[in-house]
Amino acid sequence: MHVKTRTDRRVRIERWPVPAGSPTLAKLAVVGVLDGDSVSELCDATAAVMASGARHLRLDLSGVTSCDNAGLYTLLGVQSALRSLRGSLVLIRPSLPVHRGLRAAGLHLRLVIAPPGSVM
Repeated sequence: MHVKTRTDRRVRIERWPVPAGSPTLAKLAVVGVLDGDSVSELCDATAAVMASGARHLRLDLSGVTSCDNAGLYTLLGVQSALRSLRGSLVLIRPSLPVHRGLRAAGLHLRLVIAPPGSVM
């Protein structure tokens, strides 16, 4: 049996600073593998952001090396949770694996993706 430790996490969630005066905006970056084994970390980070009062989340996905359907549909769930609080989710710079997965699942039509060249 393999036990995950802090040093072998498949995904890392990084919180980025936001401009002063933006108390309802949060920025996170996802780095690594976003799959069924790692989506709980994204859910936990999103819950912490929402608990801090942020309602609008910008999620940089440029560092995602692999993403399965669990990862993709978790993004949809995050968007739904934020919308229930009158918030929003914007995906920033999805990596090629994320972009391909979003298109294959038709989620590019349901999730907001910032135009190429957008930054956090």
